[in-house]
Amino acid sequence: MKFGWKIFFLCMGIYIISLTVTGAVVTENTYNSLLKKEVARAVEEESNLHSTLLLYLLNNQRIVEEKVELRNYSRNIVDTVKNDGNYLEIYDDKLNLLATNAPRTWYYPRRELEVALQGQKNFVLRKDDEGFYLFVSNVLKLDEEKIVLSLIKNITHVENHRREQYLFFLRTGLIGLGFVAVITWLLSTLLLKPLRNLTLAAQKIASGDITVRTNIKRKDEVGILAEQFDLMADNIEQKITQLKEEGQRQQRFIDNLTHELRTPLTSIIGYADYLQKAAYDPDVLKKGLRYIYEEGKRLLNVSKTLTNMILIREKPLRWEKVAVIPLLHKVKRIMQIKAEKNEISLEVVGPDVTLNLDEELFKVAICNLVDNAINASRKKQKVTLGVEKADTKICIYVADEGKGMDEKEMKNIVEPFYRIDKSRSRKEGGVGLGLSLCHQIVTEHGAQLEIESKVGAGSKFKIIFPQ
Repeated sequence: MKFGWKIFFLCMGIYIISLTVTGAVVTENTYNSLLKKEVARAVEEESNLHSTLLLYLLNNQRIVEEKVELRNYSRNIVDTVKNDGNYLEIYDDKLNLLATNAPRTWYYPRRELEVALQGQKNFVLRKDDEGFYLFVSNVLKLDEEKIVLSLIKNITHVENHRREQYLFFLRTGLIGLGFVAVITWLLSTLLLKPLRNLTLAAQKIASGDITVRTNIKRKDEVGILAEQFDLMADNIEQKITQLKEEGQRQQRFIDNLTHELRTPLTSIIGYADYLQKAAYDPDVLKKGLRYIYEEGKRLLNVSKTLTNMILIREKPLRWEKVAVIPLLHKVKRIMQIKAEKNEISLEVVGPDVTLNLDEELFKVAICNLVDNAINASRKKQKVTLGVEKADTKICIYVADEGKGMDEKEMKNIVEPFYRIDKSRSRKEGGVGLGLSLCHQIVTEHGAQLEIESKVGAGSKFKIIFPQ
């Protein structure tokens, strides 16, 4: 059953139960109140009748100056009660009916008459198919003679009022039920509209449309749920986009790796086959062996670099406190020969700081950055290795004054096998994995690699550590 129908039937059930309980309580309370009033009125009427009859009999006895026999006055006594709905029965001390003006005879056990004969005034309620009656019984004594008076009051109107009130509640309840049903349905439709939008959005996302959003702007619980749903959808879309990009990067990596392996292998196989078939010539043999050696060395570099990247992921780092400026001077000494060969000057600047590093591994990353900076620089230019401190961050950077990069190149520079100048990189023996390896080392150290560059104005590679 749908949630809207559940709300509808729940509201209908609550309304019906509330109306039934309220109607029953109000009706029964009114009924009991009216019944008590009728009993009190009947008891009072019987008391007045008893006193009036006693005075009447005493007055007659004084007039006739002889003893009055009550049984002889029974008919006259009955005739004094002429109110509609009120009847009177008179019984002797043997409970034999002497006189009555009631239109019918009640064949009930009349125990109230026996109680009254013993001198105890009482009343009883009786209901049958013809009506609802109140019997008030009392004894009337004059000298040694006594009779039993039974005042019968027709209170069927009380029962009718009760039934009419129940019918009134029923009619009113049915009208109210229709009104409440319409209001409940409209409100449930209005309140559940955001949930239907959520359901529709979830179905679209499940079918593959990850761009759909609920766009529900409310401050209640449904609005909070919709907001969290949209955040979840944003995260899902972001994750799927990342997975697609990661899949594309992996595919590019495989394609580039295949290309990097195929090119030297093709050269090695081609020269080896040529040397087997060609006539012996020392110069040709020497040239062919040199190509085979260089291409084999390239394959070895690719293999070693890929192995290093795997080891970085799998092997735990050897952490130690390292002074950064002395480390940069070590890198400067390592790269000094290549820098001098290219007529590039190296400079170390900045305050000395101490960081928790794997010194040998981090030195590999800095060496790669310096090597790339030298390759990107022209003669007489400078490469700077430095340290900067700002707020809660420490930045280790390598800056050059070379040709720089555009935004597309900065975005792809850390991808495996990506080269800005492909011909020069291959000529110098590069495999295009240096910056990818550097990025991986920096990430393993819990730092970030950021690049600032402008075409024709140089580049600045920053390794940022949070303090």
